[in-house]
Amino acid sequence: MLLPIAVQLTHGHFGWSFGDFVGITIILLSGSAIFDVAARRSPNFAYLAGAGAALAAAFGLVVVNGAVGLVGSEDEAHNAYFFTAILVAIFGSIMAWGQATHMAKAMLAAASVHMAVSMALLIEANGTSDGNPQMEVIGLSVFAMLWLASAWLFRRASNQ
Repeated sequence: MLLPIAVQLTHGHFGWSFGDFVGITIILLSGSAIFDVAARRSPNFAYLAGAGAALAAAFGLVVVNGAVGLVGSEDEAHNAYFFTAILVAIFGSIMAWGQATHMAKAMLAAASVHMAVSMALLIEANGTSDGNPQMEVIGLSVFAMLWLASAWLFRRASNQ
């Protein structure tokens, strides 16, 4: 957060509004708080890494979606569907009560929702979106892999 502020002060414009700074502050503070809780509950490193991967996926989805959009531009309303994967992860985590086995299932569900939304939107766009379809597939795959890595790490944590 210091880089945009420094650029804003030295060059007069970074392209962020006051609301952008407030939003990223809320995202970073809530993510830090969640990671702190995970670190305190963490029975092993795999659990902590699983929480980190899930937070990286959620943080990345929010920031990239807000900055440039995941399928097409950031102005296209259909990109809001990607927030369902984050909601599935949040509600799944709450229902899991932090138990690694159930956290793995919640992250697998988030990955499944993310991949379903990705496929549906890419098929709907049919190469006509504002973005580069190949780069969109690569970017969407990175987030899917983060959700899947989180699920695998939580599963591994449950076996330790």
